[in-house]
Amino acid sequence: MPLSRRATLLKLGSAAAVATGVAAGVTGTGAYTSVRGDRGVDVSVADGTGGLVGIVPQGPVKKNSRDPLVELTNNTDRSLTITVALADCAAGTLYDNDGESGCSVSITLGAGNSQFIDVVASTTGTIGFSVDVEGPSLSLAADRSVEAESGNSPGAVRIQKPSKDKDFGARANKNEWTAKADVRDDDGDGDLDRVEFEVTEGDSGGTLVASRTVSTPPTRYKENVTLSPDDPTYDIRRGQQYTLVVRAYDVDGNVATATVQTTA
Repeated sequence: MPLSRRATLLKLGSAAAVATGVAAGVTGTGAYTSVRGDRGVDVSVADGTGGLVGIVPQGPVKKNSRDPLVELTNNTDRSLTITVALADCAAGTLYDNDGESGCSVSITLGAGNSQFIDVVASTTGTIGFSVDVEGPSLSLAADRSVEAESGNSPGAVRIQKPSKDKDFGARANKNEWTAKADVRDDDGDGDLDRVEFEVTEGDSGGTLVASRTVSTPPTRYKENVTLSPDDPTYDIRRGQQYTLVVRAYDVDGNVATATVQTTA
């Protein structure tokens, strides 16, 4: 059988044999880095779910969110011990379905069963991890990676104002809305990025009538904000209720939201 990247059959006829392949930098599926089987054991090496052990990375994952990292499937007729370990422990924390967590976790996976290993990423970018499998008469090792995207860490960004309806007003005589804004970077890394303001008729699901995005200093944004209608022909109507939604973001992708209302 010709060798291919997608599938390789190694027939091992000696007491112990080792086959190695290159998988450095592979994202998603790829070859095993090493395979060992005892006499009489045929070891199938394949991408995805097609080998002895299916290894399917689940990225992208979100920073500061518990998301599936990899799905593991035991395609053998015996139980296997599988250890998943992060290449860099500072990149996050792994979790299995039994409550174990850490830089590495180990599970016992019965024949024909599948299980996910989760991760809470502490960074963005590429997160590398290894998968080591041990069972009767064989062992496997593989390197994989997923991409981590910006997520949300509650409390990283704080909107001090607006917090009450009195912080938002509508001036029909000047055809403008005003809002008190006080937004802070609250996780100490000084990466406050921007604040978005949206005014709608009625509740927050109503027609959008005004919007504005403001770039902020890195630690705090405090300002009395004025918003004019996006459509210059729009007139603020007395007795009309308006809703202001404020969203504040930092560079890491953390976001805080505040909603207040006023009647013109």
